[in-house]
Amino acid sequence: MFRFFNVLGAFVALGAAMIFATAPASAQDLNVVTPEDMATALDGLGMDVQFESLSDAEGPVLSSEASGFQFLVSFEACDDDGEECELIVFRCGLAMAPEDQPDLELLNVWNDTRWGKAKMDEEGDPWIILEINTVGGLTEDNLTDTIQWWTTLMDEFADFVGFEK
Repeated sequence: MFRFFNVLGAFVALGAAMIFATAPASAQDLNVVTPEDMATALDGLGMDVQFESLSDAEGPVLSSEASGFQFLVSFEACDDDGEECELIVFRCGLAMAPEDQPDLELLNVWNDTRWGKAKMDEEGDPWIILEINTVGGLTEDNLTDTIQWWTTLMDEFADFVGFEK
């Protein structure tokens, strides 16, 4: 009986080794997303892109517009040179008259039920934020899908908080 479990264990270990040995092959389809890659992807979806210089940014920052909304794309958790960033963060703030601004209770409903983070800035304006982990890279299809998802998220958030363009 002991010999049977040793043989069975060897087959399980061999199978696991074969699975893990093939894992890097699929990882080759992934790439590191640079600010230039992001600019190309945004441009490819018909969005104008500008590189911004923000003093408090950890890494590169892009600004763009979609569906009538201005937004920023920042690269964060970067190395000392501001490169090799592990996060891409999409941000969009909606300037609203004080009497129209949502309260924190409404923003927390969003945070409990939807993707993206809702927050309020110092002036009481609502913001939607989407953080993307890029460790290990993203495929081109995933990047394009994420940008398209982001544009939908901005529209949904604007409707949710009662923002009128």
